[in-house]
Amino acid sequence: MSTPPHSKIINRVARQVLKPIGVKRKGQSRIWLDDNGWWITVIEFQPSAWSKGSYLNVGVNFQWYPQEHLSFDIGYREAGFVEYESNEQFEPQAQEFANLAKAKILEIREKLSSPKAVKEYVVSSLQDYRPTLWGEFHQGMSCVIAKEKSEAIAYFNQVLSNPHDTGWAIDLKEFVSKLISLLESGEDATHVLNEIVNKSRELKKLEPTDVQISEIA
Repeated sequence: MSTPPHSKIINRVARQVLKPIGVKRKGQSRIWLDDNGWWITVIEFQPSAWSKGSYLNVGVNFQWYPQEHLSFDIGYREAGFVEYESNEQFEPQAQEFANLAKAKILEIREKLSSPKAVKEYVVSSLQDYRPTLWGEFHQGMSCVIAKEKSEAIAYFNQVLSNPHDTGWAIDLKEFVSKLISLLESGEDATHVLNEIVNKSRELKKLEPTDVQISEIA
């Protein structure tokens, strides 16, 4: 099956704008990944089930929880749907999407450039969405990165006290309980997080990373 014209435009423009800053396409999909080891910025030129065209989604996926799929842990919809009408009409729209994605990628890199910056970015970004289980979890993990043990445990206890009891929530709570025990033991949690990151990447069939949380935390 041949690639539709609008997808060809998206792929070409994204390659021109994103590849020079180290962003790679995920297979033959309309998803691009800015892979930084323990976190990945996901750029999705999302198609519509009804019309030719694209949305633009950009967000961060943290690798500090072992799961098989990519998710938008912070961020998501950056631009609404633009319908393809012609090559001449759609190409500048695709260029605008790619430039917006590039700007967000560079912004996120800066916001996750140090342990203190990680905590500030994650806590502030998720503050308005609490309680969500995942929100408190990511806020707690950012505190682990910043070596704010008591604050991390406080967020994790909020995860445990959340009444949500579906299967994934129970799994998350068990994971968090182990992290609390680890933090309370006084052991350096960042080395354990490196193992978690490697496991999460393996589940997603991503290449192993040389970027270690213990090197920045």
